[in-house]
Amino acid sequence: MREFIHQGLKLEYEVSGTGIPFLFLHGMGGSTNQIHSTYQPSHDIQLIAMNQQGHGGSEMDREHLDFNRLGDDAISLLDHLHIEKAYLAGISMGAAVSLNAASRYHGRIMGLLLIRNAWTDKPMSDEVRTAYRDLGMSLKSGGPEAFYRTEGWNIVKECSSYTKQAFLSPFFEPASVKNWQKYLILPDKAPVASLTDLTMLNIPVTILANRNDLCHPYEYGEYLHTHIPGSAFVEIPDKDGDKAEHNAMINQALRSLLHIST
Repeated sequence: MREFIHQGLKLEYEVSGTGIPFLFLHGMGGSTNQIHSTYQPSHDIQLIAMNQQGHGGSEMDREHLDFNRLGDDAISLLDHLHIEKAYLAGISMGAAVSLNAASRYHGRIMGLLLIRNAWTDKPMSDEVRTAYRDLGMSLKSGGPEAFYRTEGWNIVKECSSYTKQAFLSPFFEPASVKNWQKYLILPDKAPVASLTDLTMLNIPVTILANRNDLCHPYEYGEYLHTHIPGSAFVEIPDKDGDKAEHNAMINQALRSLLHIST
């Protein structure tokens, strides 16, 4: 894993392949492992993946953590690699960071792939924020047993197997235990300043959404599609239903956005 320094923080990244520059950002609680488990390598693509602040071995500035800082990190990585323009994709939190970067760094992003959006132009819903707040505080106090006693677990426990796993796996992930504050901070933030930031986007945007997903409502994908001019919207199966097809459709959308034949 390579490293670079941005705003005093050590951030990890990887680069593989040659071709069209493509920065693919993981979700909250994830890492570059999530990208490698999703992305199917193509000889036409230069894949760039990074561990965002508070994930993997990357450091976190909890006092200033927000989507502007994460968007700045992404663009700083492109600067570090001497890449003027790139395509940008993200899963969940990574999609929110991608939106932020595209709305603020005009001319740097050639196109967006937004996968399973957990934010729109607003913070997360009150229900999901409660679940993440209780997760964060339980990580601080140590152990899933504490989480089982919270309102957050009552919200999550009747959801899909994938959602339950997403809320339990952080207890066994050192970066999430160490940086538990991210689960309190980011759900309260909005990735863009206003709805106008969405309506002003003038690059190709593809939005992927699935149903049966507490933290990534299908309706969020529809909302973004409604307000981002010319965007494409694709429904994909949820991971519990058909994980292989879920990933296959992500890669199909990726290649379509980049105009790469299969």
